Amino acid sequence: MNKRNKKSKYSIGSLLLLLAFFFYFVFVKNGSLPDLESKPKTEKEAPLSQFTGKVVSVSDGDTFKVLYKGKKVKVRLLDIDCPETKQAFGSNAKDFANKLCYGKMVTVDPKGGKDQYGRVLGYIYVDDTINVNALLVKEGLAWRYKYSDNEEFKKLENQARIQYKGLWAQKNSIDPWEWRKLHNKK
Repeated sequence: MNKRNKKSKYSIGSLLLLLAFFFYFVFVKNGSLPDLESKPKTEKEAPLSQFTGKVVSVSDGDTFKVLYKGKKVKVRLLDIDCPETKQAFGSNAKDFANKLCYGKMVTVDPKGGKDQYGRVLGYIYVDDTINVNALLVKEGLAWRYKYSDNEEFKKLENQARIQYKGLWAQKNSIDPWEWRKLHNKK
């Protein structure tokens, strides 16, 4: 019985040694050892440096899908908030953004990282010169986001208010963040 136990110990040990050599030659010698430290890439991952892609959809005035390296990247315009689609001027903002960007190559400058929904937060430029975020505010189709410290957008919003452009033609326009609070409770 002792011989049998010794024999099985050596055969398991030999098998483990053979497996170790196999993995060494297959993975290490060939330079194809998998990187166990890095996170696996998922479809939700998106570039956080400036990139160029084609706008393939406009969800609403401030949310786009940009095709980048064969994947759709959701982009949320930074520092602004357009009216919701069902809110007054919401469809105007979406139509304006659609006409300006849909099907075009744009540059996305992600300055804000990602939001809680995994969307890239940034600025979108058409023809490398037209800042879509700023233009929506200037045309009275978006608010400067209430927590933004972007002084340019603050000036553009004030000009649009003075000129009664877009949503500022209304007497009592409701901020989109307040509108969402009222309508998401139902």
